[in-house]
Amino acid sequence: MQQFSIGGLILPDHTGISLGYRHPTSAGMVRVVVETEAGVIRSADVTSGYGHRAAEKLFEVRDYRSMIMLGDRHDWLAAFSGELSLTLTVENAMRLTPPPRATVLRTLLAELARIHSHLSFLSHLAGGDAAARLWQVVDRLRDAMLGWSGNRVHPMLNRVGGLAADAPEGWLDHLDDLLDDASRVSADLRATLAGTSRYSGLAVLDARTCLGYGLSGPVARAAGLDLDRRAGGYCAYGQVFRPVTPRSAGDAESRFAVLIDEVGTSVDMVRVARSLAAATPGDVAVRLSRRLKVPEGEHETDIEAPWGIASCLLVSRGGQTPWRVALRTPSFSDLSALGCALEGVRTDDIADVVASLGYTVGDADK
Repeated sequence: MQQFSIGGLILPDHTGISLGYRHPTSAGMVRVVVETEAGVIRSADVTSGYGHRAAEKLFEVRDYRSMIMLGDRHDWLAAFSGELSLTLTVENAMRLTPPPRATVLRTLLAELARIHSHLSFLSHLAGGDAAARLWQVVDRLRDAMLGWSGNRVHPMLNRVGGLAADAPEGWLDHLDDLLDDASRVSADLRATLAGTSRYSGLAVLDARTCLGYGLSGPVARAAGLDLDRRAGGYCAYGQVFRPVTPRSAGDAESRFAVLIDEVGTSVDMVRVARSLAAATPGDVAVRLSRRLKVPEGEHETDIEAPWGIASCLLVSRGGQTPWRVALRTPSFSDLSALGCALEGVRTDDIADVVASLGYTVGDADK
């Protein structure tokens, strides 16, 4: 039996696995205990929960405005998506439609968050100058968020009924260079992946396995299973959505390839959404009373977070705070399947498998 700790903390008597100090897995910790034979993993037990945040209980003592802040802090690589899931659920429950401009800008921000998340996870592929260029794009995305919201990582721009603020003057026009650089980094990563067979046939998760573990997003699309919620047209995706071509091999190489492709399609969607925003003037929020009440009942909304379907179930008893909020996060699903993915893999390849099955500890240990 061998014991491993993945992340910034290492348990006693465990071997530490690092994917880089800036890789998303460096925050928090996940424990993996494996049984091996001749260096090949025969079984793997994965334990998360060391960063348990009790957020779902904290929702119950927050009103419908302030609870959005907690959703922002689950997947800090795509904080806007966490905000959006909660906000859309409350709005759908209240039969509330935000202004058209807010809907377009939400779509643009969600795709910028996807680019930020995907590039951060794809840093495992990059080295040398390519890594420097990748992290430069990530930092510029964070600086762009700072210019709009005042915060580099946690924008907190969603509000029930729209957005906290419109884009600053000239902000949308300054995206061109950033998007061009993201496209160039995507091309660099595609060339890197094409130049190696290191990930081919590694940690295969076929469509049947994906369904069994509730996997979606890039992991499922790499196995030919396309469950993309954006195709349904929530927010402004009916006007801007650009799908990727699913792969079928279901291995680490296919998962990385889908991530790279999605950086490109997200860049395209941001460009289209920016044009729509320019043609859609007006307010970005609906005026509401200070005390919001959600109709009694169960209300559920799905969105397509960077690593797959993120669902929010809200139970209301008609008061100013939710009775229950439960979140289905793609990070938890990916971690649930990690043990299965590691079977048949050499211990030296654990880091590669983890890199292809992305998760954020806060999103999993919510």
